[in-house]
Amino acid sequence: MRFATRYRRNSVLLLTLIFTGLVLAACGDPTATTVPAATTTAAPTTTVATTTAAVATTVATTTATATDVAIPAGAGTEAEKKDLVMALVPSRQSDVIQTQADNIAVFLSKETGYNIKAVVVKSYAAVGEGMGAKNIDIGWVGPLDYVVSNKKFGVYAITGSVRAGVLGYPALITARADSGINTLADLKGKTIILGDELSASSNLYPRAALIEAGLKPDVDVKVNKITNQSAIAIGVIEKAGDAGAFYSDARTNKEVTDKYPNVLTDTKVIYKSPLIPADPQIVRKDLNAGQVKKIFAAMLKLSGDTNGKQYIKDLFTIDALAPIKDSDYEGLRKVIQAVKPELLS
Repeated sequence: MRFATRYRRNSVLLLTLIFTGLVLAACGDPTATTVPAATTTAAPTTTVATTTAAVATTVATTTATATDVAIPAGAGTEAEKKDLVMALVPSRQSDVIQTQADNIAVFLSKETGYNIKAVVVKSYAAVGEGMGAKNIDIGWVGPLDYVVSNKKFGVYAITGSVRAGVLGYPALITARADSGINTLADLKGKTIILGDELSASSNLYPRAALIEAGLKPDVDVKVNKITNQSAIAIGVIEKAGDAGAFYSDARTNKEVTDKYPNVLTDTKVIYKSPLIPADPQIVRKDLNAGQVKKIFAAMLKLSGDTNGKQYIKDLFTIDALAPIKDSDYEGLRKVIQAVKPELLS
């Protein structure tokens, strides 16, 4: 019994050291600008929570040309097609996403000369699966489902979402302000709301943080699952769980503040992750290379257009789009290998 207890403690310590080391190794330039702290100051509960080096690239401009997009070897080989499907993940209410997705599809169609239809799928995995089946050509996804779909189907990123001047964002775990929960350790025996299994901000990083804090998800902490991250923020207030995890800061989404105007004071941040690589805009592996270059150029033009800026802001609180490359996700791949390697098996 003593040996088993000692073994479990050593396993948690080992995973803590591995995860912390991988996060630091993924951080790149330690002088890079980071996303400003959330409105509510996070309680520094773990080593990972207090790591402030950026894992994402600081962005000054988005003036790249179409020739800057990198087509992977062996990709872009099929003939040009007139009709394209663009899919988005359900991280907010589907109707909210659909409205702005339709606006973006109209803009991109005009710029590229293709007929682009926007759809909101039911799960994060559905975008990659749809690309693998050649039913989806363009996707707006999270970084984790991108890495998994890149491994399985060869999809690749062409642009990434910029917020506060950075290609990346942190994850938050919040609790009700009056809950008495101030640290991750306080969640022992309680319930946390997590998101889609392929969400970095609402699942992977929060699970890693709980493990680092000495808590085993689904054992020491009960897990409720809600895919919609705005709904997770609301769920914390409505006591669907004692805490909830989502991207920073889903609490300021309109559907949340419309229902709970005081959400930022009624809840508090108990954990803030290091920066996660940007949520990318991706294309199907075989999509014609010439089409990909036009889509890339149109994405950047969308980012610089007055109406386009509002579309992406209202969509996923994105400030701009910028060129991105697959190597920007190597740090995330290392975190996945340490915490949930089966995703890349």
